[in-house]
Amino acid sequence: MSIIEIFESFAADFELAVQDDNWSRLGKYISHDATYLNVGGPDPAIKGRDAILEYFKRDVSENDRRFDSRTLESLTLPAVEGNHLSRRWRCTYTVHGARDLVLEGEARYLFEGDLIKAIEEEATTESVQSYEKWMRENESKLHT
Repeated sequence: MSIIEIFESFAADFELAVQDDNWSRLGKYISHDATYLNVGGPDPAIKGRDAILEYFKRDVSENDRRFDSRTLESLTLPAVEGNHLSRRWRCTYTVHGARDLVLEGEARYLFEGDLIKAIEEEATTESVQSYEKWMRENESKLHT
């Protein structure tokens, strides 16, 4: 499989995990010693497949599931250079009684063979500011 095919399969399985909370299905895509970094985020780099899967589960539970809906879309096709893949994304969150929260950013993946060795997510500066403002104004409307 090509890097793009592996990534597309990973992305589809990620969306399934958002729905059914079965994060173990992603293990087959991630190397045991992989790293995950939310660039500019509050957490340090996460090391190891199991820790990354646990982070995904916790992050979706503490954030995405608190909204009524979440729609992720690609703003660009995945771009590949050697063993690196990147794509720009937009995620729109909705909750009753508040304007939509729209975040944009870039995801970067480093592959080692058929496995993801490193993931970096980076929201735009505007998205970080929008998120912080939205939370100050609307966090009480989110599901607990």
